[in-house]
Amino acid sequence: MALWRIRTVVEDRPGQLAGLVDAMAAQGGNIVGLSIHADAAGVVDEFVVDVPGEHYTLLREVARRSVSDSDSVTAVPAQPREVGDDVTKALLLTARLRSAPNRLPEALGELLQAEDARWTNLTRSAPEFLEEPETTLVVPVGPLRGVRLRRPDQPFTWTETARADALVRSVLPPSGPAPTDGRLVTGRGVDLNVRQVGAADAEAIQRLHRRCSGETTRRRYFSSVRQLTPRMLGVFCDPELGLTLAAYPARGGDPVALAHLMYTLDPGVGEIAFLVEDEWQNKGVGTALTRVLTAVAADWGLAEVRAETVAGNAQMQRIMRRMGATIGPPRDGVVQARLPVAGALPARRMGPLAGLMTESGAAGT
Repeated sequence: MALWRIRTVVEDRPGQLAGLVDAMAAQGGNIVGLSIHADAAGVVDEFVVDVPGEHYTLLREVARRSVSDSDSVTAVPAQPREVGDDVTKALLLTARLRSAPNRLPEALGELLQAEDARWTNLTRSAPEFLEEPETTLVVPVGPLRGVRLRRPDQPFTWTETARADALVRSVLPPSGPAPTDGRLVTGRGVDLNVRQVGAADAEAIQRLHRRCSGETTRRRYFSSVRQLTPRMLGVFCDPELGLTLAAYPARGGDPVALAHLMYTLDPGVGEIAFLVEDEWQNKGVGTALTRVLTAVAADWGLAEVRAETVAGNAQMQRIMRRMGATIGPPRDGVVQARLPVAGALPARRMGPLAGLMTESGAAGT
């Protein structure tokens, strides 16, 4: 006996499913799993069948009962672990992703039995792979990121597309576009205005760095920095590389903090970093800005954000732990914090920036 996953297109009318079941039973097939899909071709029935001996005779009989010829029937070997209820499988995968959201490609691949599953960048103008479109499925996770699935033996159906999207939404609930400009109140009651940095802010950013102590800039850049180079300023202002926010006192004046969310080589992961002026530390500014960047990361479709800092930066580590991050052991004087985006977001739908980020009793740098 051998397990086979068999798919066939059938007419959507009474008796069709019963006819297929009879055909398989006549050839000694034992149906151990059944799923019904909607697709452009019509109704697609998928069976996991325990077949005695070779399966070709059974396939020919199934094709005879299907919509058209044998081209409408596909069969691939199945594994015992594939037998089971699709809903139960999706729920188990969702539970697993709660603690490891960056493994979303792996979970989607398991859900749809894909041969290949990987993060992909939705902003690329040309496709990564030249293949038949029916054998690949790109599941958007946000406006910039997605998961690309490949399964050459069995085209993806509309039903599977909906299942994949539902799994993504269960882990990263849709929040709507995360605002990057607005009013922000920290847990210590500090009122700030936050907006995205542009080229016109270069001199104000330089003044912020000159006001910071050498220890503060060392925690941010791993060395004391009094003046940013033109290249560093260009990175901060380049939307192709990420996002930089500046926090200003409500009364006006120069920025007192910078927050960065940058892309990494892993499309599912973003890197965050902060610089808070000495006089504004321990007022909840860092914690509040971390929440803002986490909301933006969710909007981008990132599954995880990471932060690297010197081992002695207890304030940054405290902020990340409060958000739910895990802190790795020091390596060469540097520690890395890993924060799953889904676990750090509020369960409710995102509201305006001020409403989402107004905190009570939270402390931070």
